[in-house]
Amino acid sequence: MGAVRKADFYFGSMLSCLINNGLAPAIIEPGDSRRIYKLTTDNGDYQLYAKYLSSPLRRQKKDAQLWQFIFSPDEVKYIRNYQENGQKLYFVLICGREKLQDSEIAILSLDEAKDCLDVDYERESYRITIKWEKGIHGLKAYGTGRADILNGKDNTIRISRDILSYF
Repeated sequence: MGAVRKADFYFGSMLSCLINNGLAPAIIEPGDSRRIYKLTTDNGDYQLYAKYLSSPLRRQKKDAQLWQFIFSPDEVKYIRNYQENGQKLYFVLICGREKLQDSEIAILSLDEAKDCLDVDYERESYRITIKWEKGIHGLKAYGTGRADILNGKDNTIRISRDILSYF
């Protein structure tokens, strides 16, 4: 039996959450910073592109937390060129906290991830930021291709916490 790595805890929490909701994913591409899983439900076949962060960014505010997921140009190329071929791609971003039971899981569709990343523009790095705000139901997403505030108004993508609504 090998040593247990930190990534195993975070990806394991995602798998546990999916299984507890009646879903049974299978890993098809393991990795340290990301993993790709296959999921089949009565509603179709899916691929889950999973990434994790063990803690939010350090911030002054106690009523909001941010997680910045960095995507390399190679990862963005994979996203840009992804062909669904009957399998929808979703991004599962695991947002860890010091108290692990308070961690969050954000799920974005391929189109939402492309919007946040602005995959059609070449740059050295890309990011998707997940935002938690006290008193707000759900999470928010934005990134290098989508500002959080536009013309003084909230421009984020709202993300449901109901995992089953995606599959």
